Amino acid sequence: MNDDRQSRLISAMRFPLIVLVVIAHSAGSFDDPFIALSLDGWNVYHFSAELLCRHLCSIGTCWFFVISGYFFFLNVTDPSIRWIPAKWKKRVRTLLIPYLIWNALDVLAIFVKMRLFAMKGIPAGENEIFTLQGGPLYWFITGPADFPLWFLLALIIMTLLTPAIYPVFRRFPIASLVVLVVFYLAFPGEPYLVTMRGLFFFCLGAWAGIHKKSLLDFCQRYKVLAIVGTVVLSVVATFRTGYPDHYFWRRSFYLFGMTAFMNLCYAMTRDNPRREARLIKLSASVFFIYAAHEIYILGWTKGIFVRVFGEGLSGAWIRLLGVPVIVLLVCLGLYYLLNCIMPRTLAFCCGGRSRPQMAA
Repeated sequence: MNDDRQSRLISAMRFPLIVLVVIAHSAGSFDDPFIALSLDGWNVYHFSAELLCRHLCSIGTCWFFVISGYFFFLNVTDPSIRWIPAKWKKRVRTLLIPYLIWNALDVLAIFVKMRLFAMKGIPAGENEIFTLQGGPLYWFITGPADFPLWFLLALIIMTLLTPAIYPVFRRFPIASLVVLVVFYLAFPGEPYLVTMRGLFFFCLGAWAGIHKKSLLDFCQRYKVLAIVGTVVLSVVATFRTGYPDHYFWRRSFYLFGMTAFMNLCYAMTRDNPRREARLIKLSASVFFIYAAHEIYILGWTKGIFVRVFGEGLSGAWIRLLGVPVIVLLVCLGLYYLLNCIMPRTLAFCCGGRSRPQMAA
């Protein structure tokens, strides 16, 4: 498979992937995680929301981890680890600085909002008070303050572990892959600060990059199996929500769902260069949407929908389908506005990502 074709496809995938992330974050939580086998209206909604947001759309983050690990190692030929410090230096600009900036912006936004509301006699929310009282340890490590940035924190940690990852994966390709997959499927817990998704999918991408494997070739080879596995395992995993074995079914689903998603994106762009070009152009906004959407934009959009459409079943369906659309439109509008009036500042805050993100 042509390397340029795969590179363009991955670049075009970035915007659809952030759409999945926003949809996943748009769903509310349920007091009872267990899904009843009933056609009652709320049960149907519960199942649909869990299937869409907690399972199908969760593959967005998984793919971002794979892409990060893959391109960290793809062009490396040096068997030593002398090249890693140069990669770390670049990641300071693309990971660490944006991570610090956006968490600080979130804390600042909370502080300003609380002060303004206090002047009007409006009490602060419990989550806002908790965030401010958490201090720097919570804002930048155990939280983080801007919750979606847990992904960046995991990437920073995994990047620091690359001197251990590279020689093991390079010298023991089969054994390392087998151990990685077995650990992923069998270990029920979550590693502290990284999460199993972060650990496994970054390492999976790293393994493929180190051994110069084509992600697109693999996905195309198993496209029929991926479709069947996605349909079956997504339903099984959704119905097992809340049960001890849920982690196994959900993690198994990710592997099939991610493969099916790349094949879908390939089918959408393969014979449509205009669509591919539009998606690649939109990729420039992906980091901004990811970092900004949870800084009041998502929460206030949900609140407006509740006030307008109520908290009943019909209102819940409208929120599920409508909130992600409004959030994405607001974020895109803000991105293009800021890119017009302060492009260099925006690029700095987004790790230099001010242009369409071609995979490299």
